[in-house]
Amino acid sequence: MKLDPSPHHLEVFHEGRRRREVVGSLAYDPKAALYTFTYDAKYLRKKTAIPVGPEMPLTRPVHKSQKHKLFPSLLDRIPSKENPAYAEYCEAAGIDPHEVNLIVLLTAIGKRGPSTFIFESVYEFDREALVAKLKSFRQNLDISLWELAAALDIPYLTLQRIENGKSKDTLTMRLLYCYLTFPEPALWQLRLSGRYVNHDALVKLVKAVTKPSA
Repeated sequence: MKLDPSPHHLEVFHEGRRRREVVGSLAYDPKAALYTFTYDAKYLRKKTAIPVGPEMPLTRPVHKSQKHKLFPSLLDRIPSKENPAYAEYCEAAGIDPHEVNLIVLLTAIGKRGPSTFIFESVYEFDREALVAKLKSFRQNLDISLWELAAALDIPYLTLQRIENGKSKDTLTMRLLYCYLTFPEPALWQLRLSGRYVNHDALVKLVKAVTKPSA
């Protein structure tokens, strides 16, 4: 399960001397061909808050772009393709010079600019793929949902809802993603709570999480 940056979503931060704060988020709807910028509620309450651009005043928390057009203040952060160094900027950022996705361009070559605003990618994992891997993992080992829940110290009902695709518990799903992807945290958790399951089930789990990926 790969962890990929979203092609349709980014977050904007204000970079201070000692800390960062969330300013808002930009989302692109491919069907409507519209960009939506939403200010963070906490940021709007700050007396020192400044708008990301003049076309996105702080008097409104949500701003929608014209169809097929990015907000001018954000578009200005992307260097012109006519710039002789454009290809070098892209190469340094690890993207194709022919990339046309503006979200990708903003978080790569437009990430930092003359202002204190920083554009960051939002990474996502495929929840459906996680559910499928969870089911396959458990069924291939022939262990019960209860045994897996006990071994990983996850409430049984929570794990059941995740496996049934009915859970919105993002935090636990991220935890499962780590356990099913990386051996070290999985083994760490099995040492902590593995004593609550049958010995044979624990042996299967330890072998499964330490097995090299194909």
